[in-house]
Order: sequence, then C-alpha cells, then structure tokens
Amino acid sequence: MKITIRDVATDAGVSAKTVSRVLNNLPYVSADVRNRVWESVNKLGYTPDEAGKRLASMKSGGRVRTGNIGCVLFPSYEKYSEPYTAEILEELGKVLLEMNLHQYFCYTLEELADPSLFTRMVNPNMVDGCVLIGLSNQHQQDIIKIKNKIDCIVLVGLVNDNCVTSVHPDGVLGGYLGVKHLISLGHRRIGCVVGYSGHSDTELRLTGYKKALSEAGIEYDPKLVVGGKFSIEGAAEATKLLLKLNMPPTAIYSVSDPMAIGVYKMVQECGLRIPQDISVVGFDDIKLAAHLFPGLTTVGMDKYEMVKMAVQVLLDQIDGKSKSNMQITFPVKLVERNSCRRLE
Repeated sequence: MKITIRDVATDAGVSAKTVSRVLNNLPYVSADVRNRVWESVNKLGYTPDEAGKRLASMKSGGRVRTGNIGCVLFPSYEKYSEPYTAEILEELGKVLLEMNLHQYFCYTLEELADPSLFTRMVNPNMVDGCVLIGLSNQHQQDIIKIKNKIDCIVLVGLVNDNCVTSVHPDGVLGGYLGVKHLISLGHRRIGCVVGYSGHSDTELRLTGYKKALSEAGIEYDPKLVVGGKFSIEGAAEATKLLLKLNMPPTAIYSVSDPMAIGVYKMVQECGLRIPQDISVVGFDDIKLAAHLFPGLTTVGMDKYEMVKMAVQVLLDQIDGKSKSNMQITFPVKLVERNSCRRLE
C-alpha cells in the first residue's frame, strides 16, 4: 500500500500541513518537529508526490526516480555571497529547471557535519544524486561518506584520487595562459596568490604558473607564492606580503577572481595603481570581474556548459549508462581587460 503524507503525519503526531511545510523546507516549524517528521518519512519510506507521479517512467537500477538532486559545497563557502560558487549555483538552477529536475537541498560540508541533517538530506529515498561543488583532495573521506549513501554523485572540481566523477576547468592551461600573458608584456617577477595548500585548484593553477615561467627561462622563486585562503581578506594579506618584499613583483597572478579582489584592495590601500604600478590577472571570470576598476584580465570558462556537462554525466550515472569514475577537463580561455600593462 502506498504511504501517504497523512500516514507520515499520523506517525509523527503532527498535521499533514506541518509535514508539507517540513518537506518543502518552509519556516515556522521547530527543530524537534522537523526531526520527528523526517524520522517518520525515512521509517515509512515515504516518497513525495512529485516522485510518485513519475513511477511509471522514471525507474533506474530498480529504484524509483525522485527527480530531486542534492548539492554539497566546500565547507567554508558562503552559498550565495561567494561569487564563483553563487554563479555555479545559478547555472545549476537553470540546468536542473531545463531538465525538469529539482534541487532538493544545498548545504556546505560544515552544515552536513550535523548527523541528523546528514541522515535526512543525504538520503537515497529523497534524491537521485548529488552535485558537489568546490570539494578537493582534503575532502576525500567526506566524498566517500556521501557516496556510501548516494551512489550517483558528480564533482564540479577535482580530487586527485579517482574516487568520484568530476568536471573541472583546465587549471594547468588557465594558469599557463594567464602568466604567459604577463610574460608577453615584459613581466618577469610575477607574484602568485594561491588558495589552500593541497587544494586541487591551487595545485593545478600553480603548475600552470610554473610551466609558463619555465618556458620563458624564468627561475621559480617560492617567496613569490603566498597563500590567500580563497578569500578576499586572505588575498589582501598575501598581497601585503608580496609588496613588502625587497624586490616586489611587477605583476600578480591570483588563482581565483575573488582573491584578485583582495589583491586590488591591498594594492589600492598601499597607494599603488593597477595597472600603472602593478598588473593583475585572475582566474574564473566571475561577473564582477568586468565591473572592477580597471576591468580584471582573467581566465574564464563557459560556466553554464560546464555545469550542464556535469549534470548530464550525473544523469548518465542515474540511468545506469556510466559506471566508472571519470575526470573531465573543461576548456578555458584568456579574457583580456584593462588590469595589465606592458613594461617599458
């Protein structure tokens, strides 16, 4: 017999309306009531009506398709204020809508450290698969934990161990293109603001930086590489360290655009000008990059197509068309604006 929302309400000791509010993540329901409702949902194996309507046509691997997709973010990302993440989430929303799918939840790893929330959300009865955003090498155990609950997951990003299918921008090529551009303008002392040590974006984009230097016969100087923690504030502090060197750089390459904003901030606080006194190149081509003054030269990619590819790969997993993990490298290109100048 099909379990209904009224069965869940009876089991949880609440009204059907309250169950509906919990399932739709609406406010004005206490944490205790939410927990009771989700315990009843999981115990009874309730499937929301949206999925029930698809029973005839949406089955995969013997499992009912819900049409729901979960989303898990890098632990410290602000979901909607971190520019790159916000743009990826925006494109994900567009793609899911076009494919008649629904984003069931969006939490950071930090939020999912709550066992109750993890059990309720990362649940094969509730979602068909998960899109992971920004997770990297240090999160392999977290990825495995999620995969133990949800078979089908795809990462927009990269981990070195092939534990998950991933779609990621070509960090090596991007770093190379950005630094090669600076070298072509006559810069030879080029600072590099990186994210976290061990993060795949840091490692790949730093590899591209080193490759461009080596190709031009410029010796790599580790003092010119400073960690910016993938934040505006961290990058500003990193820039201060670079500018205090006995021989400061004439240009700075930031492995992310949000950190490039921090570079801009500190350069201006130090009374210097971009690009007259120092040139800057970023990576991501976030929308804000074009509106900085001067416009930021950066490395960009078609975020919509990259996310669409990731979701298609996820659907192939859900439909049983793809079993093994893949690492898909997405193309990037240099986007020239006004933050770089040629040295005399």
